[in-house]
Amino acid sequence: MYKLRPYQERALTDLMDWLHRHPDGNPIVDACVGAGKSVIIAELCKHIINLDPQARIVMCVASRELCWQNYQKLMAVWQDAPAGLCSASLGKKDLESQIIFSTIGSIAKHAHELGKVNVLIVDECHNINTDNMGMYRTFIDDIKKYGSPYVCVIGFTGTPFRGDGVWLWQGKDPLFAGTATRITMDELLEAGYLAPLVVDLNTPQLIDVTGVKVTAGDYNVNELNAIVSDDAVIKKTVENICSRAFIRERKKGLIFCATIEHAQKTLAALKQEIAKGGVAERLRPALLTSETPMGERVAILDNFKRPDIVYDSDTVNCLVNVACLTTGFDAPMVDYIILLRPTKSPVLYVQIAGRGMRIAEGKTDCLWLDYTDTTRTMGAVNRIKGRNKTVRATDAKTPFRYCPECGNSNPVNLLECAECGTLMPNAEQETLHNTTADVTPPIVMGEPQRWVFDVEQIGFYKHQSKQGNKPPSLRIDYFVNGEVFPISEWKAFESDSAFAVRMASQWWIDHLPNVKVPLTVDEALYHLHHDFVLLPTRIYVTKDADGKFWRVTGYDYGKQQPNLISFSDNPEFSTETIEDLPF
Repeated sequence: MYKLRPYQERALTDLMDWLHRHPDGNPIVDACVGAGKSVIIAELCKHIINLDPQARIVMCVASRELCWQNYQKLMAVWQDAPAGLCSASLGKKDLESQIIFSTIGSIAKHAHELGKVNVLIVDECHNINTDNMGMYRTFIDDIKKYGSPYVCVIGFTGTPFRGDGVWLWQGKDPLFAGTATRITMDELLEAGYLAPLVVDLNTPQLIDVTGVKVTAGDYNVNELNAIVSDDAVIKKTVENICSRAFIRERKKGLIFCATIEHAQKTLAALKQEIAKGGVAERLRPALLTSETPMGERVAILDNFKRPDIVYDSDTVNCLVNVACLTTGFDAPMVDYIILLRPTKSPVLYVQIAGRGMRIAEGKTDCLWLDYTDTTRTMGAVNRIKGRNKTVRATDAKTPFRYCPECGNSNPVNLLECAECGTLMPNAEQETLHNTTADVTPPIVMGEPQRWVFDVEQIGFYKHQSKQGNKPPSLRIDYFVNGEVFPISEWKAFESDSAFAVRMASQWWIDHLPNVKVPLTVDEALYHLHHDFVLLPTRIYVTKDADGKFWRVTGYDYGKQQPNLISFSDNPEFSTETIEDLPF
């Protein structure tokens, strides 16, 4: 029996809350590598059938590996699941079961045979076109045409943006309305559910793509191949790889190449170095490309995933591949990745890095060797996010700004994003996705700078937006040493945002643990006035990137409680920076 991790339970709760608030919308579950998407999908299927025993579910994904993995996880979580498979590469064509796990290529032309479909779950949903074209969009239109006009589409991905970096809900005709929940790399790294990437600072950049054209958001394949497949470049790169001590220390690795020619030449060069003896003798490489026959591919992967470490002629401990192992490949024992494939695609970059971040027994981290400029230009992998599409002023029907963190559209006057609570930058301070950092580790660990203030007085107020078009929120003002104006935070018990309500509920549980979480601000103020409140004597705060706004990030509680100064709906003081709130 599977027990969900806390963040998985939270994600399912957030998703159901989102669907309740947006009955006509299609949400995305943004779950990073290692989050256990297959478990969440399985529990979601079980939950939907429990709610509606007549519901019909189709789960779609592009690859046979992911289809099979997701199906296996469903049957492990729910042994009696009324489920079947529809995938030509798996030799199955079930169009009758209540739950169908399928590959899109096998089911796309059979919508007319499915009958009613209530929920369509799409894993790796970043493959869905935002301009209402392509196989997925045609399949969805056909489902609606043949008896299911109100099908709900739920997307799962760890990269909720297209190859050009634009959020999936910001295209010309996007399918999705936004994210219902997020499971981030930072969250899993902190909890020990992901292994960090580490670098060898002596890794040289040996692949120079200066002057290579960019086509459809990434390097032109033909021009790139001419660079990476150059014999001199391959020789220098492979010699550097085979001279390194990590070969003795690491167990299983992946080498990502740009083209089939590049991969074939790299494998040949590796074998030449291995034949010379030395540390390279421990390498047992094999090649995987789109041209690898299915039977051979399965045998190579099974060999690679063997838990025993044996250095005989039949062992495979290093996979040289071209676009074969970015999705649908689950090998937690991978503890080094060699990047020989330059890319400008944030999706591909995150997918490649994620192959080494799963945890395994005896594994503490994954070595990241980048012989390109990708890490330097893309930045730390756990700081990669989508970007907002460019909107001309003449195109906008109402003035709004996209949140730089989650991509949600917000009225221009809001100081914080209504969906995720991120402080909104000024328009002139917004930047595009790809910026070059001075220091670019593959993953960023640690916390931003924090300040500590002793709290002298605290005030609680009911805050209403000036426009009056949003639910009220609870404003908490902390009067602290050294600050003229209070440091404020807002708790939105009545918000439409599941994130905001969850944050408000957690604050309440921390400060009034014996009182039920209120549904309204008025109810909250009543209990704050009449019940015991655990008040902080010290707060920890950070500043936004512009250094203008404080954000409360932690609390200390002492014996000497601060004074409550007011419960007024309209406090007398105000500041120029606090004009309106997103709730």
